[in-house]
Amino acid sequence: MAHIEHTYEFYQEFYDKNRIPMLQYDSLRKNFNNMVDDVLGEDYYNYEMDVYECDRRCCQDITKKAKKKTNFFKKLFLKKK
Repeated sequence: MAHIEHTYEFYQEFYDKNRIPMLQYDSLRKNFNNMVDDVLGEDYYNYEMDVYECDRRCCQDITKKAKKKTNFFKKLFLKKK
């Protein structure tokens, strides 16, 4: 395997190529965490071992909560005062 010199140009090129996907991921992560706080509570915690499994469990718990409450979506979209 060839050695790649990690110069300023290398990192600049990487950033230029990946800037939009990184910003999209950051936005998605922040919004997902806000949704978890809003729907499941700021004290919500699960015991999965990595971020992928934690996200999967959060989605399961949100779905479970949605199925239990008939007015779930109404509450979800009400603005906080």
